[in-house]
Amino acid sequence: MAKAVESESASTDGRALRWEHRRPELLRAATEYVLETGVADLTLRPLGAAIGASITTLIRQFGSKDELIREVCQEIHGQTVAVFDQFWASSDGRPIEVLRGMWNLWLVPEYSRQFVFLFELYGLALREPDRYEWFAQSAVRAWMTPVENALRADGVDAEKAQDLVTLALGIIRGLYLDMAATGDTERVTRAYERALTLLAPAFEPGSD
Repeated sequence: MAKAVESESASTDGRALRWEHRRPELLRAATEYVLETGVADLTLRPLGAAIGASITTLIRQFGSKDELIREVCQEIHGQTVAVFDQFWASSDGRPIEVLRGMWNLWLVPEYSRQFVFLFELYGLALREPDRYEWFAQSAVRAWMTPVENALRADGVDAEKAQDLVTLALGIIRGLYLDMAATGDTERVTRAYERALTLLAPAFEPGSD
């Protein structure tokens, strides 16, 4: 029995050492796992077994399951902002082209998992608003900020930029939820293109 305990302790220590000073890599591995399996039934033991980390390591690095989920959400936001910046840099300041490019990117299965993850968190946050109080900031305000900043840099006043971004992101979320539920990509994408056509004049510099 003593040998078994000693062996288990050595294994645990080995896994802890494996991830020491590699927190970003651990977060990426955890993010990939969460995107594949979801968050509603997430527990640390299966997560640790899947990515080769002990529960002790996960707790040491993230504190708790809820904190891990929060950091995964922030990691996804960071990836989204990086992609948005790339699209904006190559768009010559045309917001509609950026919104079109982002939508097409989110149709790719690798990225569509992110929306499934966010919709799952929406449901949990509605059920337990106090527990997921941070989610409104992460999933709404944090997503709005880079687009608002880009519009304001192009001369759009603060209130109008906020209104346009609120409307655009609301359309994206609503249509994506429709598509996730029905699988009717063609119909929903056609509706999105129509929405972009209607929004285009509002995004023009100097428009009311």
